[in-house]
Amino acid sequence: STPPPASVGTGLTVSSPLQPTASLAPESAARLPFTKVTFTAGADGDVTVDSIVVERTGLATDSNFSGVVLLDEEGKQLGVKKTLNSIHQATLTKDFVIKAGQSRTMTIAGNMAADLDSYAGQVAGLSVVAVNTSATVSGSLPITGALHTINATLAIGSVSLQRGSVDPGADQSKEVG
Repeated sequence: STPPPASVGTGLTVSSPLQPTASLAPESAARLPFTKVTFTAGADGDVTVDSIVVERTGLATDSNFSGVVLLDEEGKQLGVKKTLNSIHQATLTKDFVIKAGQSRTMTIAGNMAADLDSYAGQVAGLSVVAVNTSATVSGSLPITGALHTINATLAIGSVSLQRGSVDPGADQSKEVG
């Protein structure tokens, strides 16, 4: 027999946990954590969050970001990156579920642009301004986390790959037989 479907929850509380520490935002940084949000479902059933609206805040321009992403508790990206629109907002549309009576803490992160030379010294943040779900949302919005200072002089490391002499894909002379 199949188990009965889980009931749909009617209440969702959003709250601000301990936020990331303010730091530097170097060129090409990926998944730089800005804001954490804790979602707690009521005891009456599971709650599905359909989307989260994020707004760029601080004394900075939208051009600092190549995209905004949502990370789960393990740091895994949910969905694809979204870009900021003309009102400095991005809607992260990957659904996720909070089980009845439980909490999940998600992170709003930014992917920084490859060239930040024109923006060095600006201070940017990402705030959660809306949560879209069929449940009634309670809690105080917006939730704002760290404000990071844009840095154009630090470099993210790079990797160069080269085939070694023992790599079976490298040209070699081998005696057969």
